[in-house]
Amino acid sequence: MAWGCEDSLQQQTQQQAQLQTQQQLGIMVQSIANAIDSPSLTSVEALVRYGTDSRYYVMIRGWIVQELTGVESQLAAQGDNADPTLVNKAKHLKISLRRIDLE
Repeated sequence: MAWGCEDSLQQQTQQQAQLQTQQQLGIMVQSIANAIDSPSLTSVEALVRYGTDSRYYVMIRGWIVQELTGVESQLAAQGDNADPTLVNKAKHLKISLRRIDLE
């Protein structure tokens, strides 16, 4: 009987650890999404902090590249009447990519 209790306790501990990891990843994803959408020095620092972590480098760099591609596409479509907000966002994303690549 005690053996079954140990297995149950071990499963609960593993589930709690997995839930905590999932919550941490969710927080990270929300932080990155906010940092991408709101250009600032603080946002660049957040993107660089997560983007230079070897566990997440490929995912975050790819995300930023895709966002930049979308923004550049919108800027190309707008031509000379480009929205300054989009211009700023493109600069922000390029700076973040450069910083991640230089680390």
